[in-house]
Amino acid sequence: AIAFGNIHNDVIDVKVDAINRPDRALQSGKISIPLANSIVGICFGIPVILTLGLLDSTVHATFFALILLILFIYNRWTQNVPLVKNMTVAFLCTTPLILNIINHPKGAVLIAPLILFAFFFMFTRELIKDIEDEPGDFRQGILTFPVLVGIRKASIFAIISMIFSLHTLVLPVIIGIYSPLFIVFSGIPVTLLMIQAILRVKKKLFKASQNFIKLAILAGIVGLILSQRVLVFY
Repeated sequence: AIAFGNIHNDVIDVKVDAINRPDRALQSGKISIPLANSIVGICFGIPVILTLGLLDSTVHATFFALILLILFIYNRWTQNVPLVKNMTVAFLCTTPLILNIINHPKGAVLIAPLILFAFFFMFTRELIKDIEDEPGDFRQGILTFPVLVGIRKASIFAIISMIFSLHTLVLPVIIGIYSPLFIVFSGIPVTLLMIQAILRVKKKLFKASQNFIKLAILAGIVGLILSQRVLVFY
């Protein structure tokens, strides 16, 4: 499903990416648009067919069908709606966690804070990605948040969003879902990485900032696993 969304998005954004990312496969001619469209069709059908055929699960088939529909709507229409596109991508990035809850309802309490964590951090990462892509988006008439308000204001908003995202590390501990060890294993490293991400935004190193946010997400997940392991050990 995600492969469908990514490739379909690349086909639609082929002109924009020719400015922002000229080294990509479609832009460099390594892959033709007809071939890419064929792959899109295959990736669209595989998730639903597999879930119905192998798992025989209408719940999972419906879940993947909804994801595919959201991806299609995003690629076709919501890319020109400032912030909505960012929230859509952030939500889609949480779908593996949502699927985990569907498969293991008893673990919902532990997974739910991760969904919040992933959503806010990915929203911020997508916002910074839009700042990086502002030149190409502006030329192609794509109305992203940075195009609408300017790079400076969008950068300030991104920094505020990064700071706000840190509440997802504290909230689960305050309400008793995670132990204080989560702050030690996740909160501290994630905060340090986000500080680096903020500094990169200030220096207009937007790609580097995105990489630090990705590392922060990974650190948060690994930290949660470690904190739970320590509790089990004791």
